[in-house]
Amino acid sequence: MSTTKIHRIVAMDICQAHPNKKAYDTDAYYTKLANQLLDDFKQLRLDFGEQTAPILRYTAILLTNYMEDIVADSGQWRSLSALCQQMFGQTVPMYHDENTEYYPDEPSFEAVRFIVWHAATEMDDIWWNADDSSLKKMAMVAFDRLDRTFEQAPVNDELADDITDLLRRAAEDFQKMRPALIWIFKECYLTRSYAAEKLIEKRIKEADSMSNMMPEESMRIFYAIMHSIFAYKVGPLALEPKEYVAALMRTKSMLREAQEMMDIEVLPMGYYRYTVEDNGQWIQMLRTNGKKIQVARDEITLDDVNLRQHDGCCAIFVKYLGTWHLNGIMIPVKDMTSHWDEFVKDDPDYQAEGKRDVTGEMLLKQSSGKEILYFKDTEEMKDYLMKNMRYRHEHFDFLKEQDLTGKHPLLFIDKNAKKFALHFSFGFTPCIADPANPYYDAAIAHKEAIEMFWNDKSISTEAILWLLERNYIPDIYDDTLLSQESSPEEKQADARFLLRYMRRENY
Repeated sequence: MSTTKIHRIVAMDICQAHPNKKAYDTDAYYTKLANQLLDDFKQLRLDFGEQTAPILRYTAILLTNYMEDIVADSGQWRSLSALCQQMFGQTVPMYHDENTEYYPDEPSFEAVRFIVWHAATEMDDIWWNADDSSLKKMAMVAFDRLDRTFEQAPVNDELADDITDLLRRAAEDFQKMRPALIWIFKECYLTRSYAAEKLIEKRIKEADSMSNMMPEESMRIFYAIMHSIFAYKVGPLALEPKEYVAALMRTKSMLREAQEMMDIEVLPMGYYRYTVEDNGQWIQMLRTNGKKIQVARDEITLDDVNLRQHDGCCAIFVKYLGTWHLNGIMIPVKDMTSHWDEFVKDDPDYQAEGKRDVTGEMLLKQSSGKEILYFKDTEEMKDYLMKNMRYRHEHFDFLKEQDLTGKHPLLFIDKNAKKFALHFSFGFTPCIADPANPYYDAAIAHKEAIEMFWNDKSISTEAILWLLERNYIPDIYDDTLLSQESSPEEKQADARFLLRYMRRENY
């Protein structure tokens, strides 16, 4: 593909990452820098197929955002680096050089390599090899330019101040806190993603199907965004937006505020029966799972007449700074009291009398303490489940529905789970080098083991973490998705990072 057709980068592309997409006096300089990086990439005459233009352009934009960030020390890269150190023992994921001094507020070749790899992966539908020669060439020319211009680059103090102000406002109350989460979810150069945008679109479509309750498009978009910023894990570290905000707060020495951010409690969309207290200042909410909360009257957008015409609602509530708040919209329900038992039985947490959740502890007793079990085929697995775990034939309908019969299955028991503790996996048994697994095949594992990281439909995250801890999937460390320049210890840390990166909201 000819790189001459790549559109030049404009100031709006750089502003996209700023809080409120704000324009600054330094935008002209950084826009020029982005186009210089783009020209550097063009001269390399690289070919990424149809994605050449998007990869080169987006990489130049992200690297410019990175440069603007570290020159101002606005805290974005610093906070991500601190999280990586905390979670993986590495300041930069995927790329490491013990012989090079690293400072989070100066250009780092390892950081540049990561951002190039991240940008390419974000713009393509494949997972790029960590040591891809084309990506390394881009990183080398980009680092050369950033390193040479670092001392002359203008300091965007307004960016640093605006991020600090965003965090300080977030610490004041619920309404001022949500814009910080939205910025992390949709705009911050290190955490925004195509996948996050698709999650919002998915929720908008869900709201479109309830247009009778949310007639205005703006209402449906508002619902989708407010739901998403509390419901999903995002960014390269697969963390909730509040965790990135808390990390940013810690870079500003806002330790108490960071803890208050981490203490946020979310009650997802659900049904409530409510009563208005005599003084009209508070509303007592009873959720269908039995949880009781008290909500201030001014949190509810219904007028008094409509509020008292109904006795129930469907809503999302968030507890912040010790107080419950309505998040998004509230859908009122009439005559909830008369149909309460029906709503209770439809609650995901409902348990019929005499029934209880099957915990990991209970399943371990049935499996004689074995956390993972391997089977020749589905028939052998079914026999085991019926004999040891009281499964009935109708429980196996999902095998036919998902066409999972005939493959080497395994069972994994999450010993810490209070429910949904039994995990099924199909197709990856030959990749597991467990001495107790008679079906391990090194040749298959060498080719297919890395697929376990992204295929969350076939094997659970809990199962992979268990296998990683015991080094039962060693073949992944030879895969080119991990940098072969890294030490064995670094590869182990990077594998845990890659698992998060590839699964994102499903981690």
